[in-house]
Amino acid sequence: MTQNGRLLMSAQSLMLPMTLLAAGLLACSDSTGGGGNTRPPSQLTFIRLAPTAPALCADSVGFWAVKGVGVEAALEFPEAGSTCAGETEDFLRLKLDAASLATLPNGTPIATGDSVFISIVWVGNDTIMFHLAPTGLTFDPAHPAELKIEYEEAGDDLDEDGDIDAEDAHVESEMSIWRQPTLSDDFVKLGTVKSEDIDEIEADLNGFSRYAIAY
Repeated sequence: MTQNGRLLMSAQSLMLPMTLLAAGLLACSDSTGGGGNTRPPSQLTFIRLAPTAPALCADSVGFWAVKGVGVEAALEFPEAGSTCAGETEDFLRLKLDAASLATLPNGTPIATGDSVFISIVWVGNDTIMFHLAPTGLTFDPAHPAELKIEYEEAGDDLDEDGDIDAEDAHVESEMSIWRQPTLSDDFVKLGTVKSEDIDEIEADLNGFSRYAIAY
């Protein structure tokens, strides 16, 4: 056998275990959705809350974020058998770390100690859709804002056909967080991590606009 032949066999023998290892890691990971796809709203199906979902404690929240200080804010449901004054569960949670804030909508850099008023509004009626403002606010790519959405209150009949079957599991595997920069724009699919065992989906944000769970 030639030297080139021995080198080729050696490379091939290394590739097989590496391929198997990669396949194993993918099989064990949470379901994920890559970013970059773009679709008009008419070509998306938006995930909706089930008719049995409780009323939100509040459909909006506003707070001051300060560069140099981490902050979190949430929209919440009351837990079953409780009230908003008692036990609650997250619908949406937004987290910024101390270095997240980067620039104002006009492009002005945000200095340490500067503050920005942020609002989160549920705009979906019964759809899992939110508007985060101010539109155009940006975050440090190394310290993005973290958006987590709990979709337990969408129920198990995700395709809304009246029964719970394999199609609902397929919908759950396909759905992701989508971003609409302005109301006249198409939606863009974000890189998404989904933990189906706890009905949670999350994405890192580099800026603010409208977000929804869809497929």
